[in-house]
Amino acid sequence: MKPREQILFGGDYNPDQWLSQPDVIDRDFELFEKARINTLTLGVFSWASLEPEEGRYEFGWMDDIFDRAERQNMHIILATPSGGKPNWMALKYPEIRRVTETGQHEVQGRRHNHCLTSPVYREKVRAMNEQLAARYGDREALILWHISNEFSGYCYCDQCFAAFRQWLKAKYQSLDALNDAYWSRFWSHTYTDWEQIQTIDKTVCGLVLDWRRFMTEQCRSFIRNEVEPLRRHSPKIPVTTNFMGVHLDYDYHQLAKELDVVSWDAYPSWHTPQTDSLTSHHSLFAGFRHDLTRSLKRQPFLLMEASPGPVNWKDVSPLLRPGMLRLAGMQAIAHGSDSVCYFQMRKGRGSIEQFHAAVIDHVGHGNTRMFRELSSLGQSLTQMESVVGMPTPAKVAVVFDWESSWILDAAGTQHNTIKQYLETVLAHYKPFWDRGVAVDVVDAKADWSAYQLVVVPMLFLLPESSAQRLAEFVERGGTLVTTYGTGVVDETGLAIAGGIPGHLREVLGIWVEESDALPDPCRRRIKTLTEAKCLSGSYEARHYLDVLHLEGAEALAVYDEDFYAGSPALTRHEYGKGAAWYIASRNDERFTSDLLGNLVKQLEIPYSLNAGLPKGVSAQTRESEGRRLLFLMNFNDEVVSCDLGSSLYADIETGTGYTGLIELEPYAALVLRERE
Repeated sequence: MKPREQILFGGDYNPDQWLSQPDVIDRDFELFEKARINTLTLGVFSWASLEPEEGRYEFGWMDDIFDRAERQNMHIILATPSGGKPNWMALKYPEIRRVTETGQHEVQGRRHNHCLTSPVYREKVRAMNEQLAARYGDREALILWHISNEFSGYCYCDQCFAAFRQWLKAKYQSLDALNDAYWSRFWSHTYTDWEQIQTIDKTVCGLVLDWRRFMTEQCRSFIRNEVEPLRRHSPKIPVTTNFMGVHLDYDYHQLAKELDVVSWDAYPSWHTPQTDSLTSHHSLFAGFRHDLTRSLKRQPFLLMEASPGPVNWKDVSPLLRPGMLRLAGMQAIAHGSDSVCYFQMRKGRGSIEQFHAAVIDHVGHGNTRMFRELSSLGQSLTQMESVVGMPTPAKVAVVFDWESSWILDAAGTQHNTIKQYLETVLAHYKPFWDRGVAVDVVDAKADWSAYQLVVVPMLFLLPESSAQRLAEFVERGGTLVTTYGTGVVDETGLAIAGGIPGHLREVLGIWVEESDALPDPCRRRIKTLTEAKCLSGSYEARHYLDVLHLEGAEALAVYDEDFYAGSPALTRHEYGKGAAWYIASRNDERFTSDLLGNLVKQLEIPYSLNAGLPKGVSAQTRESEGRRLLFLMNFNDEVVSCDLGSSLYADIETGTGYTGLIELEPYAALVLRERE
């Protein structure tokens, strides 16, 4: 069966750790067949096995795995091994090792600690990839190149700073322009020679922002270096690398431009207690990161890694409760994945991840609960192959922007301990997730033409070009919702002249004069005005409370306490054919849910399930050419009743019919098609 007709099911396999025990590899392939595993990811950290000493390559063991995979009609995702350089290389070429912020070369060890700029390392990587591509580029089993692994971290070596200075020269052309952009005359930080830029002074916010942009570009360049021989030898084989959700070292929107397919590694902390942070609402946060990954290229993505059980690198990692393994895999597919893959296929006997869960446990056979559940999932996925390639239709976009996050983190503000950018974005994503409304999670540079509603929480960095495009979106009839903390600085990190919300001031019809910062547990009451049809009663505000003036907008809610009682807390401004809303304070969950939920109704944005969803039940759809699949998932540890309404549905696995009120078992996941 062709790869595009299958959901990829499998994961990381490290047979080079078992070469002295060929019978283990024999048993592995028997178990792969039993579990209906169709895909293996090879070579992620295998450099020392592929090139045990400089220039001496050993591919026999990998040839054998390709042969075995092809005999069993399996697929191979072949990784380049640059995420973990071998000891011999690190010691012979110390310049490839990263340098810390304090100027020390890191010792060899761990992983992901190479210099992205190093010409020597790039040459070694390219030579290895040339060998891999020439040898395996035409193999029948090969379906995807996997570039390195979980790119992360920065290097502060002389090579990196030399490249950074060249990057700055190209961007600013002159030191005067750079000093103006950085406001570097403050504290006498003026640069009078390019060579003076030898450290990242964290008090110069624009420098911090540019450094992170530069390191993102270095990572892009590193990927291009890796990919060139692969594309040359196997032009029809796509490339990917595995991202990490909201990892902030590099801007994934930029890295995604170098890839054909986006993938990511999902490790939610299932069954651990929730806290006040929405990042601990594990099903919500996992759904958000799935949507973010899918939205990077607005096409189906791949779940490259997940854990089939407890991991060994968190403070505590409970067992997955019965059904959770299936549910977690189905959630990925529901949000747009065309794969369910795991780290790893067989549990290693030693080193740091020896107690990380795997498909095949130390016991070495398939008579375990984990393996049985995984095999059951494998069987289910064979019944769902029609989902492959199906897009996820979204009329709502929520903005999560790497650059804005970077500069907000760097800036000293009156809200330093309560910035909570990610949590704020999640708070404005949650009302849609609760209602089963499809969402794309995009950055501020996105194309808005496909959306009816764009939600822009706390977009601290707002270039004039992005504001202009948002204005055009509203003018054409779109609905924009934005919040406190938006439109504060420009693309270099300088405060925008003319006041907050910067270049959106005309569109929003307001001016923010000042903002109160409330420490916990202080709260202020907000009351709804009669003109507001999207809210009712009173609400609580905390942390951020903007005090603003109306400049054409209307107030729909006001503060009811403190010296700013009566000042607008929620505004709406008609602009062109559309409307722009401003939320002036960080409010309780009910406020955000009421406002965004009512906007969904007013704009007639489609739900995945029109009858509504109980708490902890998620619904998502994937649609293509008139086909529509509904994923209904219960993240509760108890039976929940769910109303399907009057529509008739059939389970795509069993054919069982459903309508009206149904019961979902704990951690149940149904995939339904609507009957005609």
